[in-house]
Amino acid sequence: MSQPNQAEHPKGIRESKAFQRFEKNLTIDLLWIWVLKLLKEGPKYAYELKQEIQNRFGFSPATVTNYTILYLLEREGIVKKTELRNEHERIDRKYYEITEFGEKLMEEANVYLNNTMKKLFQE
Repeated sequence: MSQPNQAEHPKGIRESKAFQRFEKNLTIDLLWIWVLKLLKEGPKYAYELKQEIQNRFGFSPATVTNYTILYLLEREGIVKKTELRNEHERIDRKYYEITEFGEKLMEEANVYLNNTMKKLFQE
């Protein structure tokens, strides 16, 4: 049985299951790196991060996924949370910011991704 060539393939490249898994792996499955990229610009609250990811990077993580990632990053010391209270001492908003450890993690991720890109796409 012969393999179909691109002209014979019934789906486009981006509709293939392989490409869709690839895209999910680099976006939703690696949401933490996108979150840290935004937090390098300054503190942000969870919903703001979700909106900025959608507007700037073109994908939309589920709200619960966003909060889960922030919780896990905070637990590891990669981000820290600051709670702002109103005049009634109730929490108005929780802001997250990247820590020094988070900054170093981003630097290491940058090196790793650059090396991976060279291995995959340069001859």
